[in-house]
Amino acid sequence: MVVLDASVVLKWALRDEAGAAEALEYRERHRAGVEPAAVPELLFYEAANTIVWCGRLTSDQAEAAWNGLLAVDLGVYSLRSSVMLRAMELAKQAKAAVYDTCYVALAEALGCDLVTADTKFAGRLRGKSLRCRVRTL
Repeated sequence: MVVLDASVVLKWALRDEAGAAEALEYRERHRAGVEPAAVPELLFYEAANTIVWCGRLTSDQAEAAWNGLLAVDLGVYSLRSSVMLRAMELAKQAKAAVYDTCYVALAEALGCDLVTADTKFAGRLRGKSLRCRVRTL
């Protein structure tokens, strides 16, 4: 199992970005049951916001992108108290947004790796006491 962050999942719809082919491989591994993917429910809010405001998709393309994301049937988790508290702690340590560190906290709670395409965020996590490995595209 891996936790995928929004920077990876959004490449499924915005395929002209660097790393899109690798992001699509994670989607296909999930669909095949080879490497299940998990996300916090927050991902859907981030994805919807990006789909609406990226300025690159028509209304029809945005609808198709949204429906395509839902069709992948990712493992979705609500973050409860202890995981959210860990996300808050990590945000302070890494000087990052809590909505970004939620993905890290979920990966730690599930005992799996986090996959991100956000190299700046991954850099902020280096040297921190993480209980998961961070993979970048």
